[in-house]
Amino acid sequence: MNLFEVEIKFQVEDTAELERQLRDFGFPEFGRQVKETDTFFRHPVRDFAETDECLRLRKRKYADRKPEFYLTYKGPKIDTETKTRQEIEMPVEDPQTLESILTVLGFIPAAKIAKFRRRAATTVEGRLIEAVLDELPDLPLEKQFFIELETLAGEHEVAMCRQLLRNIAAELGLKESIRTSYLRLIQEVRADVLT
Repeated sequence: MNLFEVEIKFQVEDTAELERQLRDFGFPEFGRQVKETDTFFRHPVRDFAETDECLRLRKRKYADRKPEFYLTYKGPKIDTETKTRQEIEMPVEDPQTLESILTVLGFIPAAKIAKFRRRAATTVEGRLIEAVLDELPDLPLEKQFFIELETLAGEHEVAMCRQLLRNIAAELGLKESIRTSYLRLIQEVRADVLT
């Protein structure tokens, strides 16, 4: 079954107040902070910027554990309001070998970004909903903080899940969602993010 990541993202200023609102809504305390470093790859014959696709190798590092790695493909966004798109992800045991395989096939590491992330999850109308607080240190201080509300859905559930996330965002007072990727936001202020 094809799974879609249904996601709405907002830039925020006061994360402490937002965390209080999320607890009042029913989200538990946020988990420990993790550093995620994403390496994005260029396709050898297809321009992912034009097709709105993404191939990413993510390194996830908690302070007290060895790193975890995940390879993720994201398809083009399927609507004009949210960041809903097909997502295929798999854990990677040997990231160096995977990068070697991708390089032999013509994929080129194109950009690398890092962020600090904390997660909380709750169930709303029978669905697992994640709230993700992100800090992007490569952006100016007043633009570093974001929240993503997201869930996974089968193709026939996408519209219902999109509306559910909109409803949650409205209850939290979140307005003006953004669809721009973190990579693009950082590229707008730092030309050296491209490798």
